Parts: sequence; structure tokens; C-alpha cells
Amino acid sequence: MSEVALFIHSTATGPFMWRPLLVDLPEGITPLTPVNRGYTPQDLLPRGSAFSVHDEVAHLKAKIPPGITGIHLGGHSYGGFAALTLARECGLPVRSLWLYEPVLFGALRQEPERLSAEAAAQVAELYGANSMLDETEGGTEAWIERFIDYWNHPGMWASMPEKAKAMTRPVAWKMFREVCSVSTEPQAFSHYQLDVPMTLVRGAHTTPPAHDMVSRLAEVNPHAVVETVAGLGHMGLLADPAAVQPSLARHWARVCA
Repeated sequence: MSEVALFIHSTATGPFMWRPLLVDLPEGITPLTPVNRGYTPQDLLPRGSAFSVHDEVAHLKAKIPPGITGIHLGGHSYGGFAALTLARECGLPVRSLWLYEPVLFGALRQEPERLSAEAAAQVAELYGANSMLDETEGGTEAWIERFIDYWNHPGMWASMPEKAKAMTRPVAWKMFREVCSVSTEPQAFSHYQLDVPMTLVRGAHTTPPAHDMVSRLAEVNPHAVVETVAGLGHMGLLADPAAVQPSLARHWARVCA
């Protein structure tokens, strides 16, 4: 094993999200799709416990085999933030990043004067009087519904089968801690300037804040390739992986040429 590609899943999902994209990987690159902390029955986070992205990256770093000569990082949403933190702060031999809408609300909130009106309105709704960071509400059924509906569409949680809801409830506190992490822990966008090949992907129908976060990362990484996938939103990687896979194929073609 010389190089690996570590794919980090997003909030309320799992490694399964990457399976449709793990086709035609370049020769010599081994995929790694670990489960994030707090998503297995033996690793659930108790309500009230603290958790930081730095705990996540320590967990992920431990999954990387010793002796590798390079690592490619992929991530979606919270997983994108974790990937950027790994790349920036963990001294790994990073060769490239492919990120679908990495979420760094904390960085976005540091520059309110640059927000579009639409993004500003959503940020105010998320962090205003009825904040998503309220620990009393965090991880409750109402909080889960608000989170799921925001990133998908109104009524999404109510329409989900009971089996899916039952699988989500035990990980709700970890979901809440991830939201706290992306909301408060990111540094300014300039901190995530990286001198490696980077592809930033967003859905054409994503939320205004997610659109702006990709734009800000592209500004501090002018070498990054920004791709917009028609017809998709923030959860497009799950909803239509076939539409997203060509972006990853083009990324491999660029970085492995």
C-alpha cells in the first residue's frame, strides 16, 4: 500500500454513502471509508457529552495505515470540514482533496458583511433566538426534524420510514455535537489555504450558505477546481451519486496524470 483515499461521511449518514463513487480508482490508491465517532452501537455519545472536530480527526488519523506515501481526502458536509482539518493540522502527506459542500459555518459567521441577503437570512434563522446550538433542544426529536428538513426539504423527517427514524435517534447527540463543531470551531477561511490539488463540488440547488462556503474556500484556494452539479442540492451525493461520480473521475484524472 502506497497511497490511500480517505472518505469522510457527513452528519446522520455513514460510509455507505461512498460505495457508488468507489469505482475506477487509480491503480495504487486504496480507499478507506471509516465510520465517524458516535455512529456505532458500542460508540454512541451520551447526551451531554462534549465532542470536538479534533476528537474526530484523531479517530480518523488512527485509521490510516502506517507507512503510506500519500493520502487523498474526500468529504461531504461535516466530513469536508473534518477533511480540511486533517489536511491543515495533522502533518499528513496530503496529495489532494475532493470535497462536496464542506460546511464551515463558523468561518462564514466571522464575515457577516460578505453574506448575501439569502445566506444572511438563513444564518440568522439557524443561530438566532431559536438557535440550532441550544443544548436543551439539541438532539431531541424536534431538533432532528429541523436539521433533516433544513438540508433536504420541509417535511423530509415526517416522510421518512420509522425504521430510518429509529436508526437516527440514537446518534442524535453526535449529530448535535457535529453541528456545534461546524458552527463554532472553524477558523477563518484563509486558514484552509492548501497547496495541493483541490476540487470543490456543490449542487446547483443547494442552500445559500453552502453555496457561499464553497465560494469562500475557492477564493483562498484559487487553484481549486469548482464544479456545480445541475439539479442537485446539499444531499445530492446521496440522492444521485451517478451525477456526482464524473466529478470524482475528473479529479482523479487531474491529480494522477
